[in-house]
Amino acid sequence: MIKYSFKSKLGFITLFSKNEKIIKIILKSEEIYNDPPNEAMLLAEKEILDYLDNKTTSFSFPIELEGSDFFKKVLYSMKYIPYGTTYSYSKLAKKSGYSLAVRAVGTVCKNNPLPLIIPCHRVIKKNGSIGNFNGGVELKQYLLDLEKKPSN
Repeated sequence: MIKYSFKSKLGFITLFSKNEKIIKIILKSEEIYNDPPNEAMLLAEKEILDYLDNKTTSFSFPIELEGSDFFKKVLYSMKYIPYGTTYSYSKLAKKSGYSLAVRAVGTVCKNNPLPLIIPCHRVIKKNGSIGNFNGGVELKQYLLDLEKKPSN
């Protein structure tokens, strides 16, 4: 596995890659890695920096998800929450085909290995409150606010 960190507006972001695909991203990474990046990592770095500069709304670098069928199905459903919109945990559960598994869907959000790319920050509580986020609620609010601005 290759581990590569780069500086961003959020602090350091670390990418983990296996087989030329991104398998994990850590926002606000406290550990910094300097493995030579592969092409997927260089593309991911460029696209993430462009996203944070409000120059793009989507990502094209290759990813790979690991985990149970339930975990992957929820993550794939989450991946398609449109830029600038939010879903409640219950709406995401329904879209994933598990309408009664709202808490389990919340756990998937918490354990999302690819934040930003799979936009768990777009999942909020049914009552409209922001909910939690592994990077902190301030970061979640920052990302939601970023997506409200028109793209450059």
